[in-house]
Amino acid sequence: MLADYLQGTVPQLVERARLLKGKIPRGLPRDYEALIKTCHDELDNIIARLRELQAAAPPASLAVRHAELRQFKRAVADLDIVETRAIAALHRVHDDDHHANRLLYRICQEIAYPALPPTVSTLSSGYFYIDPRLNLLFIPPAEGSFLLHLPDLYHELAHPLLAQKDHPVLDRLSQRFLEVTAEIHDYFADQRAKETPRRGPQGFKDQIDIWEIVWTKWWLVEFFCDLYAVFTLGPAFAWSHFHLFMKMGKDPYEMPTPFRPATHPADDARMRALLAALRSSGFDQEAGAIAARWTDALMLANAAPSPNYPFCYPDEFIRQMVAKAREGVAEMGCRMAGPGTVEPIHLLLNEAWARFWSGPSGYHQWEKAAVAQLRTLCNSDPPSRAVAVMATGAV
Repeated sequence: MLADYLQGTVPQLVERARLLKGKIPRGLPRDYEALIKTCHDELDNIIARLRELQAAAPPASLAVRHAELRQFKRAVADLDIVETRAIAALHRVHDDDHHANRLLYRICQEIAYPALPPTVSTLSSGYFYIDPRLNLLFIPPAEGSFLLHLPDLYHELAHPLLAQKDHPVLDRLSQRFLEVTAEIHDYFADQRAKETPRRGPQGFKDQIDIWEIVWTKWWLVEFFCDLYAVFTLGPAFAWSHFHLFMKMGKDPYEMPTPFRPATHPADDARMRALLAALRSSGFDQEAGAIAARWTDALMLANAAPSPNYPFCYPDEFIRQMVAKAREGVAEMGCRMAGPGTVEPIHLLLNEAWARFWSGPSGYHQWEKAAVAQLRTLCNSDPPSRAVAVMATGAV
């Protein structure tokens, strides 16, 4: 059955992939060249895999048929991703996308981003996220007209740096990541060793296993991306985390369970790491202000950490992770943010939060003018001093 099915459906899928190549718009700005090339490369790879399946002799073994079906499904899934993400993004490009790409390019220039900048699409149906394989970053449609969440772009920029392999510069961050991964395994192995002589409850031992899995599978990546953002931007990213929690956060001390493993760390643990990173970067005053607001936010959340929370997110381990991440970012040659950093986008995004807290009722009007000047900056070459002047308070 499988051979007959593949003979009928593979040619259709190959034709679909070929048709998608023809749907890539022409005449797009240079910002989209990398994504266009990625689309062609991915589609060529998918076509080759499908044709290999079509040309294979009908397998006699059931195990081989299972393997072929898995290969077929992976090719179909990859084709769907290219079509619904990359081709869709290229098909509906408009001015908001152009501005977002120019903004991201300027950010990458400011921070000496060590890789090819992602392409940005305003097609997100949720929040900020990136597909590292396509190097395609999605943001909500209206996000380019506001400032307070734009620091999250810096977080998304870190994901491709951790995803790429065998790169002499990016490997410096990956090496620190692997060192922290080893420390995670050592820490939880030590926790198990402590529990064995005590003959503690089996439930706690099972929790240790879950914690180790989520830390190594998901959480450490998210922590490193948070830390990359705060090391290259500064307080604005920590404020952005605060902002997202106030708007969408639930339990700031959320713990994973076997039925809900939690792909992102607890918001409180993330903030603790961000505050430690800010202090290590010389932003002690700003860290104090954010910590005070965060304490108020935790009180409003009316939540309390479970007794096991400190074992899942130990302070000492978070401090070690922050130090390792800082080393990795610096070793890649990225521009590290500090109190004396003066690049215009850095100044603007940090000034936006200062303006927000110093005059909340008038912030919206200030932001409208600031966004207009940011667009002017992104359209200019070389960078205009307008935003830098405004961000220092001269406007």
